Amino acid sequence: NQPLAAVMNYASASQRYLAVLGSQPEAAGRVAEGLARIGEHAGHAAEVIKRLRAFLRKGQRRLQALDLNQVAREAIGLCAWEAGHWQVAVEEAMTDNPPPLYADRVLLEQVFLNLLRNAIEANREAHPGSPSRVVIGSRVEPGGLLCLWVRDQGPGVPADQLEHIFTPFYTSKPEGLGLGLSMSRSIVEGFGGTLEAELPADGGLLMNCRLPLAAGATGG
Repeated sequence: NQPLAAVMNYASASQRYLAVLGSQPEAAGRVAEGLARIGEHAGHAAEVIKRLRAFLRKGQRRLQALDLNQVAREAIGLCAWEAGHWQVAVEEAMTDNPPPLYADRVLLEQVFLNLLRNAIEANREAHPGSPSRVVIGSRVEPGGLLCLWVRDQGPGVPADQLEHIFTPFYTSKPEGLGLGLSMSRSIVEGFGGTLEAELPADGGLLMNCRLPLAAGATGG
């Protein structure tokens, strides 16, 4: 659903620029950019659906050694328009040269995209019309693990509801289906990892996605 929502956002923006094309010739560039993004997100949506079908059917998976930071930055790029539209600055706190992990690139990117878009939506809810920030970072942890974390400045969730956000069809969004975090956790667990939420003392929500390193990789 999220890639399709991005397609709708770019289509709506392109229509607005087309409406003023006569008086603002520079809008043509924005329309071209919007159309390019629509194609990018439509292709991404098609590939995500294809990979999810294989994942749910426990079919063949396209696992490969991946650079965690690179996959995270691709996800950042996919939600850049949305973040900018809602005045949310996405800041990076990545570890340098992380060892490789072993996963399906498209599915892992979708997990990171889910986490980022949830964080952007939380900031939008807590800071309507005002600038805010989301921080995404990575670190190597003991036990042969890589952690990708996303922290927002949103309203958080009640402590007794923290684990419920991973329950299928649980959502606080009127337009949501409540499948994003549930599916994301299932995908991460399929790669031998974990996806957990924390409530920082100073507010917001912190999501930790921990994944095993590729065989033979080290964190040193």
